[in-house]
Amino acid sequence: MIYRLLILIFSLGSTFTCTAKATITIFTEQFPPYNFSNKGQLQGINLDIVRTLCELADVECKFELLPWDRAYDLVQKEPLSGLVSTARSTGREELFYWVGPLLSSRTFFYRLTSNKHINPTDISQVSAYTLGVVRGNIYEELVAGIGFEKDKNLLTVAHHYEYMNLFFKNKIDLILSSELTLDYQLQQFGHGGKEVAKLVELPLNALQGNYLVFNKEMPIAIVERFNEQLEKLRAVDNLDAYRHRYVK
Repeated sequence: MIYRLLILIFSLGSTFTCTAKATITIFTEQFPPYNFSNKGQLQGINLDIVRTLCELADVECKFELLPWDRAYDLVQKEPLSGLVSTARSTGREELFYWVGPLLSSRTFFYRLTSNKHINPTDISQVSAYTLGVVRGNIYEELVAGIGFEKDKNLLTVAHHYEYMNLFFKNKIDLILSSELTLDYQLQQFGHGGKEVAKLVELPLNALQGNYLVFNKEMPIAIVERFNEQLEKLRAVDNLDAYRHRYVK
């Protein structure tokens, strides 16, 4: 442990005024339009914001796309690492240093338009149907609180492609998606908005939005620098320029 800390101090410099930049690995997942790979190029609303923050904070960042559960595990183990986009919740609060909020949107349950028999009108009714979510995603935690149980009416998978495929094959009844992510998810399967119907909103009262998180061994000076630069970006146009790159 002492050896790791010495390496950390040496690589960053005690005051971070040396000419060599610190190098941080930012993990991310396939979750358009916030962060995703497009023909091998990593991009997205929040990823673009973080890339700008790295430049403004004068920190060298490299980005790595991984399945969510793998990325979430690694950021808790690797001292010079971060993860975007991460929902902020009470259960996660003490695990990381937080930079944000970045951008997020409201989340709803959806069904196939053709399945008119699936028509919950209240949040207490949705657990009467089957749902797919990404394993380890914050949605898994939230839907457990409204009656979904793993291996009963809740299917957990490694990637959203898997549950979307099952959804369009009528193997599960419902999906969850935010207003910004839905169109991207549908396009990946060659669909537009007409194939799905919006149902009940998932309450996100326990969340504080999407964030960049850092491992707790990250020097606090870097965390503060990122938050300071984010506030300057937000003051310009509330981050609308980044949103409009992907959402019209």
